[in-house]
Amino acid sequence: MTTTGVPVTADGVDERLARLDEQLAEILAEVRRQRLERERWRELADELAPIAEQAMNMTITQLASGSFDAGEVVGLVRAVLQDASAIQAWIGPLRSLAAMADEVGPLATSAVSSLNARLQLLDERGYFAFARQAAGVLDTIVTSFTHEDVKLLGDNIVLILETIKEMTQPEVMGLLGRTALSIRQVEASGTTHVPSTLALLRQMREPDVRRGLARLLATLRTIGAPPVSGTASPESSNPQRR
Repeated sequence: MTTTGVPVTADGVDERLARLDEQLAEILAEVRRQRLERERWRELADELAPIAEQAMNMTITQLASGSFDAGEVVGLVRAVLQDASAIQAWIGPLRSLAAMADEVGPLATSAVSSLNARLQLLDERGYFAFARQAAGVLDTIVTSFTHEDVKLLGDNIVLILETIKEMTQPEVMGLLGRTALSIRQVEASGTTHVPSTLALLRQMREPDVRRGLARLLATLRTIGAPPVSGTASPESSNPQRR
């Protein structure tokens, strides 16, 4: 079969179909572009509608009050029209921020709920009450000492810490514990009579009593001895105060 004397081959049909497909693809792309452009303008109109409504309400209010400047209104409209592209550019980031806020909102709510539960647990355990009482104790300490007292404390802090270290040794703490227990036992026994001299001398025959008396005498000797240079005297512990 021929048309106008030119034979129609299979290759020619395929070529025409290919050109038609390309033209159809270009037409569809143009339609999509125009549709996207209309959607963008529609979105811009939706975003600007509240602004325009507010501006209209302000204009009506100003017109009703009689105090307005037509030049300012014209300048405002002109500025909005000139900056339409900038306003449209800001709409995208604002929408992204709104979407991010929607996603972060549940996480923030969960974090706040967890924090409230933790604070409630601490309050039930008495942490906050303890902190309030501790603040009162600290306030009492601060108001009970002068600046000079604090300075002296700083000058002798090393000596104080060394003394506390020696007092908290196991043998010292054991001695204090045994002494307190003995005092409680004597008080609990209800003994009120005063022991005689002979009874005291009889107790001197016990090794524990003699050992305790020797320690007491050694302690009294230490108390009565003059301060050793560099350890017991505050002036010697702080050379700058000499």
